[in-house]
Amino acid sequence: MVETPQAALRVALMARDGERGEFRGLLEGAGIDVVMDKRFELPLTGDWRDAEVLLVDMEDHPERFQVERILQDSPLPVLLNAGGVGSSVVWHRRLVGKLQSLANREVCAEPTGNPRPRPDLHLVHHDSEPEAHWVVVLGASIGGPKAVARFLQALTPDLPLTILLGQHISASMQSLLVEQLDRCSAWPVGLLGDAQAMEPGHLWLVPADSRVEVDDKGVVHRSSEGWQSARRPDIDALAQSVAAAFGKRCGVIVFSGLGKDGAQGCRAVSRQGGFVWVQSAESCVIASMPEAARTHCKIELSGSPEELAEALAKRCQPVQATIN
Repeated sequence: MVETPQAALRVALMARDGERGEFRGLLEGAGIDVVMDKRFELPLTGDWRDAEVLLVDMEDHPERFQVERILQDSPLPVLLNAGGVGSSVVWHRRLVGKLQSLANREVCAEPTGNPRPRPDLHLVHHDSEPEAHWVVVLGASIGGPKAVARFLQALTPDLPLTILLGQHISASMQSLLVEQLDRCSAWPVGLLGDAQAMEPGHLWLVPADSRVEVDDKGVVHRSSEGWQSARRPDIDALAQSVAAAFGKRCGVIVFSGLGKDGAQGCRAVSRQGGFVWVQSAESCVIASMPEAARTHCKIELSGSPEELAEALAKRCQPVQATIN
């Protein structure tokens, strides 16, 4: 039986005048049909009937109302891009992979390579054992989003590592934070759903409005109940649950923030044999959370977000077998 070739992915493009040609060339070079090509504008207008995904290049640093308006008005799945056309092959591959993922297309080899799709934001089943890789909790509050973005930009992709981010933030702002972090590096970022196995190579934002727990198989479950403290999310509870499930194969890194949340969780991780690192005080907006961690347990490493990323890549490199 001869298989019918899959039709090309159809994308509507909205970008600034000087960059539409570059985007079109990149997309068409990857076998994608650009069926609409116009400048960025609000409100959204145009003929969307032939498109499967809308790619929008935002002006440098988009305002929150712009993001919300685009997501509300678009009849298509939307991929927001900040900062124009990237220059690296990795960036090109990732852009194509995200477009294919949003259109529910299988990611296939194109002239730009084999991209890694964005993670599912709801439910993923996986049969890997929890001890097969590392799980690292990032704890952050005021000043955290910028520090975590710097950390991810400097972190080597494709490590045998899963990252759980506990960032003090309102539930209404979490989707925007996911979008911002997902665009800033080669690490796919998603919001934890109802049940999520610790898939290596991803960062998952822990929900602010519902408690999560890790079971003995290393699966993170989202509860219908809220956190049992005033902190949203509760970094102490998150780190303690991860420490109990992953033991010495876990770690916690405390970034900029006000208060003491995370300090008790750091102690639990340390007692299980995991590592505890903190952002250096001079690189923090507010250093209360890292300093609180210092008072509760031994800190193995302190550094800037970039220094912490470099150290983590070395710490979590897969063990290479030696053949004599």
